[in-house]
Amino acid sequence: MKAYVVDTQILWWHLTTDQRKLSRTVRRIFEQAERGEALFYVPVLVLVEIWDINHKLGHPLNFRHLLQVLLQASQFVFIPLDVSDVIVYGELSAIPDSRDRIIAAVTRKMDAPLITTDQAIIKSGVVAVIEA
Repeated sequence: MKAYVVDTQILWWHLTTDQRKLSRTVRRIFEQAERGEALFYVPVLVLVEIWDINHKLGHPLNFRHLLQVLLQASQFVFIPLDVSDVIVYGELSAIPDSRDRIIAAVTRKMDAPLITTDQAIIKSGVVAVIEA
């Protein structure tokens, strides 16, 4: 089964009406996941960032309900931060933003491409990416 790491903006767009912002390739990957043909690794930090976006925008999504739906969806596997990620974090100085660096560290741990639009991550070349 194919596996991908998904970053915050991509998951947000998928969960909202902004899905049209996703590339055709990424929309197909989400469709594959819904059919059980692909898996998304979601760093727990992404959930924190989703909460932050939702709060900033005045709570357009019921976060508690959303979290329950995501936890029950078999295509999403939530990856906690651990000590090994902190060690890798220190090796990823090419990515200036600390949150992005953590997501990249988890991406390395999971050995799967990261679906992202983040140009700093893409340009760093430190992880495999699929540009959304």
